[in-house]
Amino acid sequence: MIHLLFIEAIPRPTSSFLWVAFIVLLSLVSIAYVKQRNDSISTSVKSFFNLRFFRQSIREETNASLKYSMILLLNSFVVIAIVLNYFIGQDIARYIEGGNVIIFLLLFFMVMFWYIINIGLKKLVGSISNTKSIELEHQRYNQYFFQTLGLFLLPGVVGLYFFPSNISGVDVVLWVKTYIKLVVIILLLNKVIQSILQSFEIKISWVYIFLYICTLEILPLCIGFQLLVY
Repeated sequence: MIHLLFIEAIPRPTSSFLWVAFIVLLSLVSIAYVKQRNDSISTSVKSFFNLRFFRQSIREETNASLKYSMILLLNSFVVIAIVLNYFIGQDIARYIEGGNVIIFLLLFFMVMFWYIINIGLKKLVGSISNTKSIELEHQRYNQYFFQTLGLFLLPGVVGLYFFPSNISGVDVVLWVKTYIKLVVIILLLNKVIQSILQSFEIKISWVYIFLYICTLEILPLCIGFQLLVY
């Protein structure tokens, strides 16, 4: 007996999400451009998961690699904002004139603001502990985290907004949401573990290490978890 493939094609929540297609296309073009011009993508991913390669990449980075790295960073802010818009923006959009586009822009600037705040807190901890060189290292590692998160979340964005919601009884949206949650949890846990390992190498008081881990690593992990289970 031949079973027909049944596809329930419901375009992502409403037709107003055509603007997402433009943003995703722009994101893909940006990644393709960086991929063609520089090895910043592979450097970011390898540096995030491999601490030894991370330190080597810092020593060898050039002004060109920094420029393309910034493109990846901005792209990650966009992708993270789109994901947050899907999970928490739908309920908020109904109360704000302009709907989802306004919510997306607010989330984008919130993500960027959190990144800036994170850098400021790292500078504060580095100043208090008198370990500015280590603080700069933590900043770069945090940047690689955001870049890697944006790259890994992009397939999830495509799945959330443009895949059929159901294929032959398989809840595609549920699987994509699970993928996104696993990516966020795994990358955040890796970031916490690597940051703890980095902190162990610093010859400073455990008070400063505890302050750093709690405020800059565990707090974002808790916030991310709360947003995912919302």
